Amino acid sequence: MQEVAFELSELISLLLIASVVAVAVKYIRLPYTIALVLVGLLVGSLRILPEIPLSEEIIFYLVLPPLLFEGAVNMDLSHLRRNIKPIALLAVAGVVISVTLVGYFLHLLLSIPFPLALLFGAMITPTDPVSVLATFKSLGVPKRLATIVEGESIFNDGTGVVIFAIILEMFRSGELNVAQGVAKFLFVCAGGAAVGLLLGYAAYKVLAYIDDHLIEVTITLILAFSSFILAEHLHTSGVIAVVASGLIIGNYGKLFSMSPSTRVALITFWDFAVFIVNSLIFLIIGIDIHPEKLLSYAREVAIAIAVVLAARALAVYPLLNLLNLKLRSKIPLLWQHVIFWGGLHGTIPVALALGLEKDFPMRELLASMTFGVVLFSLVFQGLSIEVMVRRSSLVKKHEMRLEYEEKLAFAIANKAARREIESMVDKGEISQKIARELISELEDEAKKLSREIAQLVEKDGGIQKEERFAALRRSLEAKKSAVREAIVRGLVSEEIGRKVIEEIDAELDLLYQERS
Repeated sequence: MQEVAFELSELISLLLIASVVAVAVKYIRLPYTIALVLVGLLVGSLRILPEIPLSEEIIFYLVLPPLLFEGAVNMDLSHLRRNIKPIALLAVAGVVISVTLVGYFLHLLLSIPFPLALLFGAMITPTDPVSVLATFKSLGVPKRLATIVEGESIFNDGTGVVIFAIILEMFRSGELNVAQGVAKFLFVCAGGAAVGLLLGYAAYKVLAYIDDHLIEVTITLILAFSSFILAEHLHTSGVIAVVASGLIIGNYGKLFSMSPSTRVALITFWDFAVFIVNSLIFLIIGIDIHPEKLLSYAREVAIAIAVVLAARALAVYPLLNLLNLKLRSKIPLLWQHVIFWGGLHGTIPVALALGLEKDFPMRELLASMTFGVVLFSLVFQGLSIEVMVRRSSLVKKHEMRLEYEEKLAFAIANKAARREIESMVDKGEISQKIARELISELEDEAKKLSREIAQLVEKDGGIQKEERFAALRRSLEAKKSAVREAIVRGLVSEEIGRKVIEEIDAELDLLYQERS
C-alpha cells in the first residue's frame, strides 16, 4: 500500500510540475514539450524526484496509441490525399535512405559493427513533430506544409519501427537477408493497415447505432489500444494499425456516426489525453537523461548528431527535388529547409533504445547516442525552428496585405456589431431610436471600410487571387458540410453522399492545383 501511495504521489508531482510549466510557457514563449524536457533535466539533476524508469512496453502500449490515434483522428483525409506523394516518399524511401546512411557513416566513423549501426539508424529515424506543429499553428504556416510534416511523422513512426524490428531479428539470427526483409516489411505494414481499417470500420458502424457521447468516446479509447494490441499479437505493425483506425474514425466516424455534441466530447477527451501523456513522457525523458553518461560518450554523441542530420538532409532534399519534377504544385526550397530541420526525434527512439536487453551488445553506447540525439533535437532544433520560420518568408506578408487584413477584421467586427444591435432590438433590450442611430453610424463605417478594401483588392492582384481562392474553397467546403448533414439526417443515402463528396473533393484538388 505504501508503494502504491508513493507511486501515486510521484504521478501527482509530475502533473503539478507539468501544469506549472504549461502556465509558464504562455509568458516566456517556449514550446511546451521542449520546456518539459529542460525542466525534467533540472528535476533529475537536483534529485527532486527519483528516476522514473521507462520501458518499451510502457511507451509502446500506453503512450503511443493515444498520441498516434489523436493525430490520425484530427488529420483531414482530403489534405492527406492531396499530399500523399511527398508524405509517402519521405516516410518510406526517406526512412530507408536515412537508416542506410546512418548505419554506413557510424560504421565508418566509430567502427560500430554494421548491423548495430543500422539498428541505431532505424531506432533514431522516427520523428516527433509536436512542438514543431505548435509553432506552425502559432505563426500561421501554410496548411500544406504542416500536413506534410505531420503526415511524414505519423507514417515514418510505423515504417521506422518495422525496419527496426526486422533488423533486430536479423541481428539476433545472424542472417542479413535483404529480400526477406523487404517481404516482411511489406507484410507487416500491409497487415497493420488491414487490422486498423477493419477495426476502425467496425467501430464506425457500431457508433452509428449509439447516441451517448460517454459510450462513444469510450469505444474510440478501446479502439486506439485494441488495434495496437491485436496488430502486435498478429506480428504486424501496431503503429500503422492505430493510424489507420484513427483515420477512419476522424474522417467517417466523426462525420457520419456522431452527433455534434459527441464530436465536441471526442475532441475534448483526446486533447486532454494527449496533453497528459505528452506532459508525463517529455518530463520523464528529461528526468531519465543522465548528463554524466552523455559526457562520457561526448565524442560518439556528437558524431551521431552530425550523422543523423547529414542522413536526413541527404534523404529530404534529393527526394523532394526529384518529386518536384513530377508535381504541378512544387515544394519550395524554403519548405524543404523546414521539413529537414523540423524532423525532431522524441518518444519512439527512446522507447526502442530502452527496449534493448541489458546484455545487448554496445547497449550503453547505443542508448547514450539515442538520448543525445533526442536531447539535441528537441532542445536545439526545436527552439531554432521558430526563429527559422519567423525570419523566413513563410510568415512575412506584404505591407498592403497586412493593411487588407486589418480592414477586413474591422469589417467583420462591424457586421457582428450590427447583428448584435438588431438582436437587442428584437429582444426589447434597447429602443428603436437608439438602435437606428447606432446602426446608421455602423453603416457609414461599413461603407468606408468597403471602399478601402475594394481599393486594396484592385491594387494587389495577389489579394484578388486569395479572395477568389478563399471564396471558392469555402463554398466547396459548405457543399461538403451540407451533404454530410443530409446523410446524418437520413435525407441522402451514405453511398450517394460519399459519391457526391468525392466529386466535391476532386473540385477542391483542382482548385489547389490552380492556386499553385
